[in-house]
Amino acid sequence: MTSLEALDSALTAVLGEQRFAPGRSDAEIEELLRPSGLVLPAEVRAYLRRHDGVAPTSRVLAPWLIGHWLPLSLSGALAEREVRRAMACEEFGGEPDDADGVWGPGWLPLFRAGNGYILAVDCHADPGPDSGVTVLRMARVTPAPPSVPSLAELFGFFTLALTTRAWAWDEARQRWVFDRGRLAGHPLAHVL
Repeated sequence: MTSLEALDSALTAVLGEQRFAPGRSDAEIEELLRPSGLVLPAEVRAYLRRHDGVAPTSRVLAPWLIGHWLPLSLSGALAEREVRRAMACEEFGGEPDDADGVWGPGWLPLFRAGNGYILAVDCHADPGPDSGVTVLRMARVTPAPPSVPSLAELFGFFTLALTTRAWAWDEARQRWVFDRGRLAGHPLAHVL
């Protein structure tokens, strides 16, 4: 079982249903990507083939799907990328091309948190030693280290947070509750 399949199973066990939106075909992915010039690493493409955000898209009906992280659809990720690049340009008073020095031209957000943080992948970076794409935890427009070496490792951590009940769904209140102490010593605890 892949880390994404394990995450799907853990989410279904906790939420009682699958809340990811269906994935996209390669043709749909390429059509959406064309204006951006991005080339997706295999790990990101495989994720988007399986899932494309949440369904339904309402926060009330599909709250932050994984703890406080909301998976973005590919179209939403591309829109968020442009917003972040514009914020980088505005924040540093540069020309549009200057945003590359602050918001990397290959960065693509995949998850957004309620506090404004995002988890983005670097589509231009060399794959990690396990052929994974680097996942960056981002504050407003700059990385907030440490990064995660692959989506597989991130999905494994999400699954661990669910199975240890560091993230638990409170059905009565329709929200996630957190017990960060359960994973306090884990190197990815900052993602909680």
